[in-house]
Formats: sequence, C-alpha cells, structure tokens
Amino acid sequence: MVIRDKKELLANSELLSGLDGDMLDRLLSMTVTRKLAKNETLFVKGDPGDSLFGVQEGKIKIVTTSPNGKEVTLNIIEEGQFFGEIALLDGMDRTADAVAMEKSELLVIQRRDFIPFLEKHPKLCIQVMQLLCHRVRITSEMVEDAAFLPLDGRLAKRLLNLAELYGEEGENGGVLIGLNLPQQELARMMGTSRESVNKQLQIWRGAGWIELARGKVTLMDEDALRDVLEAAEFD
Repeated sequence: MVIRDKKELLANSELLSGLDGDMLDRLLSMTVTRKLAKNETLFVKGDPGDSLFGVQEGKIKIVTTSPNGKEVTLNIIEEGQFFGEIALLDGMDRTADAVAMEKSELLVIQRRDFIPFLEKHPKLCIQVMQLLCHRVRITSEMVEDAAFLPLDGRLAKRLLNLAELYGEEGENGGVLIGLNLPQQELARMMGTSRESVNKQLQIWRGAGWIELARGKVTLMDEDALRDVLEAAEFD
C-alpha cells in the first residue's frame, strides 16, 4: 500500500507517532522527496550521515559487505518506516549500504533541520532512543542466531518472520511471502551461500513444506518449519 499523504507517514511511523499536529506540520515543512529506481543505491557505507529517511512507497534493504565481498542483508525497511537515524544522530559516516528493492519514494529530513527540532522536544528524544534500542535488540538476535543456530534453524526462522511480515494467500493455499525473494537475496539475509540455501530449500520442497517459483517462496506447512526452529534452538 502506497502512503499517499506525507503527514500520514509521519504520524503513523514508529519514530514519530504521538506527536501533535503542529509538530508534524513543522517536521513536514523540513522534508523533501527522493525517488529511487529498483536496485538504485541511496547511500553506501562511509557516506556522510546527514539525512533521515522515511519510506513512502517501496522497500529499502540495508546491506553490509565484508572485505572479501560477501554481502549480508541486515534489514528490510518498508512503507511507513524510517531509517538512517544512527549516523544522523552521532554525525558519523553511514555504517551500511541502502539499496531500493523496488521502485521507491522517500521522505528526506536533513540533519541540520532535525537535530535542532529534536533538542526542543524531549518526547521525541525518548521515541528515538526506543527505536535505537529496538534496532540493537534485532542486531543482537541476528548475531546470536548466527553463532548458535544451524542453517536450517536460521532459514526456518527467517522464512517464518518474512511470512509474518509480508504473508499473502498463496494460489495453492499456504502463505506466500510477498517479496521478490531470489535465492541469492535470501542467502544474503542469512549470511551464507546461495548453494547452501538452495540445498535446504529443495529438501523442504521435496517434503511438501514449501513451494518455490521464480523469486517467490510459499510456506505450505508452517508448523513443520516451527518444529525445525524449535529443534535447532534446543539442540
């Protein structure tokens, strides 16, 4: 769903919800619009952290790359969500890349405008801290999963999470993950190779737990995947 009204995006976002109309109007006056084509890069690691972004349309993936070129997808930012707050607040460089997964439209607030506004509104400061804490918890969970869960457990957990966030009714029943999700992209989310992900997906397809189409995954037996995750967590 495209959020047509910019003020609606601000009012319903996790970062800015609860602000009164006057505050939202002042923030809105600071925004400009930025459009991105599919696969267009918004910023890369090391770029100046001088802007906060809100997704009005589309999806943005946050990606980091190791020195040997291995990519890991850290997060997917969807419509109604803001990102870029870490570098914006501390004034340091970006810590990851941001790339449009599809045609996207963003609201942009410059640091030079947002920081003075933040200093005048303690309630907003608290909401920003809460959002940062949420991001830290997600990152900690990802590190813990990578350290302690085998691939089948991590992959089952990721598919279940994606189904919860983006699930749609599949043509043959089940839950279709409503993202363009080629296996290479899924491998980046897992921090592993496409071959390893493909091998596990084929096992589950053979068991009838999932269906695969070009860039699409449908969960036919979520309970079976939950059992895989539970077994991995208690192994």
